[in-house]
Amino acid sequence: MLNRSRQLLPLTQRSVPLWRRSAFGKRTLSSKNCKKMELPEGILIGFGNPLLDITTVIEDSMLLEKYGLEENAAIIADEKHESLFEELDNMDNAQYSAGGACQNSLRVFQWIVQTPYRCAFFGAVGKDKFAERIAKRAKADGVETHYQVKEEMPTGTCAVIVSGQNRSLVANLGAAALFTEDWMDEEENCCVVDRASYFYITGFFLAVSPNTVFRMAKLCSETNRTLILNLSAVFVLQMQKEQLDGIMPYVDIVIGNKEEVLAFSDTHLWNTKDIFAIGKKMQNLPKENGRPRMVMITDAYCPVLCFQENDKILEYPVPKVEKHMIVDTNGCGDAFVGGFLSQLVQRMPLDYCIRTGIFASRQIIGVLGVTLEKLPKFNEKCI
Repeated sequence: MLNRSRQLLPLTQRSVPLWRRSAFGKRTLSSKNCKKMELPEGILIGFGNPLLDITTVIEDSMLLEKYGLEENAAIIADEKHESLFEELDNMDNAQYSAGGACQNSLRVFQWIVQTPYRCAFFGAVGKDKFAERIAKRAKADGVETHYQVKEEMPTGTCAVIVSGQNRSLVANLGAAALFTEDWMDEEENCCVVDRASYFYITGFFLAVSPNTVFRMAKLCSETNRTLILNLSAVFVLQMQKEQLDGIMPYVDIVIGNKEEVLAFSDTHLWNTKDIFAIGKKMQNLPKENGRPRMVMITDAYCPVLCFQENDKILEYPVPKVEKHMIVDTNGCGDAFVGGFLSQLVQRMPLDYCIRTGIFASRQIIGVLGVTLEKLPKFNEKCI
């Protein structure tokens, strides 16, 4: 049994020394006294599924019931969803934005670091106007894109149905599902990989190109670079258990929400719903290199939990957002990751990384979709 009362004091009740530990245990100055590093180009690369988000707000549950959708769930489209995208496209309030979880996180990352092209993104698109629209938005946001173009399929789309404070996601991967490992053999792409120090991979992408993921994971382990994995969705954990188990020994940071972590426990037959016990077990899973793993668990307005080596658990409070300020919860998790990574790559203290992630998610919740152009320029005084 964990001694939570001793290990889980809120930040406001803890004595915080000048010296803190960074995400991997190195001693660093507190954020007040820490000088941020000048980021090299492409220090972070991400692998995901580039999608065009089609977002609409509904007043009742009829559309969800028609297509058998659940609130706050993310699924892959099947035959019964074929007409959904056309139906959304014909709605007067439909909005379009560059999407895909990983690409969204990288766009938020760039919004915060402000210097263009500090990150690069890999994924597959079709040869069509949707791909052009996504690429234009990513470039405007400062993300360097390296799309593998698959002419035989259209660019992927994601239906984002917003109902009150909830959202339902239905992804039609299209060309994104055709990404192949050989794209990483291109000379230009090899150069992008060589210069990166941090690799961010979504569970969604693991389902598309596991060979690419394993290749990057082994590279990170062998060259002492940092690998971050987002569990992404419950269905990923249910359908990709073998692939997840294969990559986990290489993962330095695992990020997931409560539902995803519970699903991870279920697929591994751990027979527990105790989030603290699950986080501890995940942190202690076998590791390929000597760096200790960190597991981060989010749960809406509940504190962010961080599980570190030696059974250390940290809790970071999440300020509640007033109901009238909530426009769209889609992208909040992506924004949290983008904010977190923006400080991680600058070797800022863990608490500052997480507070920046929380801040970013609070900004995105106030706009429809991950529309950064509607947000003011990032100001770290707000953190």
